[in-house]
Amino acid sequence: MATLFITGTSGGLGHVVTQALLNEGHLVIATRQYSDNPQNLIHGFSDLLFTYETDLADEAQVQKLIQRVIHKHGPIDAAVLLAGGYAGGSLTETDGALIDSMMTVNFKTAYHVIQPLFTYMSSRSNGGRFVLIGARQPLNAQFGRQAVAYTLAKSLLFDLSDLINASGKEHDIVSTVIAPSVIDTPANRRAMPDADFTAWVDPQTLADTIAFVLFGAGRALREPILKVYNRA
Repeated sequence: MATLFITGTSGGLGHVVTQALLNEGHLVIATRQYSDNPQNLIHGFSDLLFTYETDLADEAQVQKLIQRVIHKHGPIDAAVLLAGGYAGGSLTETDGALIDSMMTVNFKTAYHVIQPLFTYMSSRSNGGRFVLIGARQPLNAQFGRQAVAYTLAKSLLFDLSDLINASGKEHDIVSTVIAPSVIDTPANRRAMPDADFTAWVDPQTLADTIAFVLFGAGRALREPILKVYNRA
């Protein structure tokens, strides 16, 4: 059993990933925003699931939470950073405010967790793992040109993962970026009702991919970027 710190657990992807990891018997520390609807949270698993309300955009608040979690639950073995959000807009439509918003939602929410956890993992003998959810847009500008702020923010996660791997190599700290195309979530179906949903990425596939890099043969991978596109 591993102890996992997971953000974005009440979202369409986060709910499936959290459920899958709980089903495997892992201890899950799940963050939720103050505005999250409690009905979106997973119920049951009272001995394995612990939820904490926090504002991931508040660096000091996140640092205090991680200290509290380690004190209460013991060593954290891995972090899965699922929190994020999407906004469209071309170069001519994207202003500084939208850039700031996407940077906060998609990059800072991850960095505020990673920085103190990386420091903690560096001080122990058995290292740790990070999984970041990137996107296809930073890897192909044709997909990113209609979502400039989102693409720029997600692109930083790839750079951050490289820095984690370079800095954590001697401590057995490994970061993986999983880059999906369109994820088949209720929100995306509402936004694109005429799309071919079968071409999208099933959240369970992403949950299985995360388990693969954390606990399966994928644990031996180094500096991985996994493109999970299906047919989209």
